[in-house]
Amino acid sequence: MSDGLSCCSGGAPSDEGVASDGTRSAAESPEPLITLVGLPNSGKTTLYNALTGSNYKTVNYPGSTVEYAISRFLVGDRMMRIMDSPGIVSLSNQTPDEEVTVDALFGRTRHGMPDAIVIVADATQLARHLYPARHLLRAGHRVVIAVTMVDILEKRKNMSIDISAISREMNCPVVRIDGRTGQGVDALRSAVIGTIAAIRPKTPEKPANPSAEQIVDDYRELERIEDAAVDASRAPAGTSKRLAICMPDPTTERLDRWLLHPVFGAVIFSGIMTAIFTAIFWLAQPMMNAVDRNVSALAVRLAGILPNVWISHLLTDGLIMGVGAVAVFIPQIVILFFALGILEDSGYLSRGAMIVDRPLAAVGLSGRGFVPILSGFACAIPAMLSTRTIPSTRERLLTIFILPLMVCSARLPVYGLLLSFLTPPNQPWIGGIGLTALYLFSVVSGLFGAFLFGKFLKLEKRVRPALLLELPAIRKPKFRVVLTSTYYRTKSYILRAGGTIVVIAIFLWVLTHFPPRPGLTESEQMSQSLAAVLGQWMEPLMRPLGLDWRVGVALICAFAAREVFVGALALVLLVTGSPNSSEPLLLAMRNATMAHGTPLFTVSSCLGLIVFFVFALQCMATVAVSRKETGGWKIPMTQLFAFTGIAYIAAFAVVQTLRATGIP
Repeated sequence: MSDGLSCCSGGAPSDEGVASDGTRSAAESPEPLITLVGLPNSGKTTLYNALTGSNYKTVNYPGSTVEYAISRFLVGDRMMRIMDSPGIVSLSNQTPDEEVTVDALFGRTRHGMPDAIVIVADATQLARHLYPARHLLRAGHRVVIAVTMVDILEKRKNMSIDISAISREMNCPVVRIDGRTGQGVDALRSAVIGTIAAIRPKTPEKPANPSAEQIVDDYRELERIEDAAVDASRAPAGTSKRLAICMPDPTTERLDRWLLHPVFGAVIFSGIMTAIFTAIFWLAQPMMNAVDRNVSALAVRLAGILPNVWISHLLTDGLIMGVGAVAVFIPQIVILFFALGILEDSGYLSRGAMIVDRPLAAVGLSGRGFVPILSGFACAIPAMLSTRTIPSTRERLLTIFILPLMVCSARLPVYGLLLSFLTPPNQPWIGGIGLTALYLFSVVSGLFGAFLFGKFLKLEKRVRPALLLELPAIRKPKFRVVLTSTYYRTKSYILRAGGTIVVIAIFLWVLTHFPPRPGLTESEQMSQSLAAVLGQWMEPLMRPLGLDWRVGVALICAFAAREVFVGALALVLLVTGSPNSSEPLLLAMRNATMAHGTPLFTVSSCLGLIVFFVFALQCMATVAVSRKETGGWKIPMTQLFAFTGIAYIAAFAVVQTLRATGIP
C-alpha cells in the first residue's frame, strides 16, 4: 500500500508516463480510480484514511485538503486507486482548491476520469451535502453516497435516518459510514465494486453553471428528500420538522455560548493557546533530557569501541552529536502536533477563526487567515498551500507574506536551546512564559507586517473581508486518530528535515576539522580550519551582536533549515558526548568565550539571537513555495531580504540597548 501523494494544482500535468506515486497514468492503469468528494467538514479525509490506512492528515476546518492525495487500496483481490480531493460546495468552482476538485472529477488530471465517485454527506445537513451528488449524477458519473455524522444526528439531535429512502430518491447506492471508527467501511467497499461494474449512463461532462431559479428548485427537492429520510418525531413539541432538522446540535449550541462569546471566548482562546505553548516547553523537558542522555551515551560508547581515526570522530562528534543536538527537541514538536490534532479533531479550530476574525480584519485579513497562521506554527510550507482557500487575492497574498514570521516547528529547537540557557533550572515555567511570549509576538509582528505590506499591495480595492464559515459540531476527540496524526506529522517532519541535518552535520565537521594539522589541540585545529576562514569574513557582522565567527557559521547553515543552527553550533563549539552531563551543548555554551576572554553567550547576546530568529527567513524551501504560490519572485525576495534585514537591525538594537543599561 502506498502513502498518500500530494499533487500540485498548477495546471494539468501530462497524461503520459508514470505518476510519482507509482501508479500508471489513466491511459495505462488497469486499476479503477475512486474519487472522494464532499463539502468541508463532511468527514471526507477521515474516510480516506479509513479506506486506505494511509493516515493522510485530516483537519476539521474548511479547505483542509488544498491539493489532492492518491493512495492504492485492496478490495478483495482487486487493487484500486483512491483520490482525496479538496472540499467543494458545488461544481461551479470559485477558489483554487475547488478548481482542483472539478478538474479531477472531469478527467483534467494525469489520472484521468474517475471510475466512481464517493460523495461524503453529513447526516445533520443532508440537503446541502447532497447538492454536489445531484449534479454529478446528472453529469453522468457513477456515484455512491457515504452518509457520515449519523451518531450526532441520533445521539444529540434525537433523530434517526432512513438510508434506503435516500438511495431510492437519489437512485444510487447509499451507505452509512463512520470513518473514525471504521463502521460501514466494508459495506462502502462493496458498494463501490458494484457501482464500478455498472454501465456508465453517459460520458461525464461538466454541466453549465445553474441559474438562480435552478439552484432554488434543486434545494427544494433535496429538502424534500431530507424530510422523507430523517425521522424527527422526537423533536420538541411545537417544532416543525424542517426547523427540527435545521436546529443546531444542542451540546454544540451550549458550548458555543461560551466559546464564541466576545469576552469569555477570547479568554478561553488565550488560555488554550497559553496552555499549549507552556506545555511545549515544560512537559517536554524530561523527555528532552532522556533523548540528550541517550545520544551522549551512544556517542561515548562508539568512541570507546572505534579506532582513533578521523572517520570515527566524523561519526561520533560530527554525525551523532550534530543530529542528536536537533533530535533532543523532537518531544517539543510532538507536543505541538498533538495539541493541534486535539484542536482539529474536536472542531475548535473554526471557533478560533471566528474569535480572531475582528483583529485580523483590522489589518486587511479575516478569520480565514487563522487556519494558515495556526498551520504556520507547524510549518510555513503547508500553511502557504492552505491559503488557496482564501478567495480574495489581496488577502491571500497578505497571509502568505506574514507566514514566515510565525513560530514554526523548525524554530522550536533554537528557542528551546536559547530559552534553556536563560532559564533557571529550578524555574522551567519561566521558559514556558518566554515561549508563549514569542508565539504571541510572532502573531503581533505578523499582523503589523500585513498592515504595512497591505499599504503597498496594489490589487483590488480593500474592503472589510467577510467571514462566512461553517462551524462543525463540537466532538470529543478520538485519541487514536489524534495520536496517529501526531505520529505521521512527526515522521514527516523528521524525514523532511533529517536529510538536510545529516548533510550539514557532515559538511560542518569537515569544515571544522580540515585541513588536518597533526599535533594541534582540538581548539587550535578549529581556529585554523576552513570554518574559521569562513567565519572570519563574518566576524565584522557578528561583533555588533556580541557574537563571534562561530555563531556566524551556524547562522549561515541555518539558512538551509532553521533547526540546523543547533547542530551546527554543537559542532563549532566542539561538543562531544559525556556520560556525566545531560546538557553537553548548554555546558559548552556556558564555557564558551570570545577571543578576549569574555563570555560568548550572555543575556544580551542570547536575546539578540532570539530576536534574529523571530524575524529572519531562514528556510529556502519556504522561499520556493512562496514563489510558486505568488506566481513570481517579487514577494519571496521581499520576504527574504526585508525579514533578514529587519532581523539583524532588531537584534543589534536589543543587544546594544541591553548593554547600555548594564545588562551584559
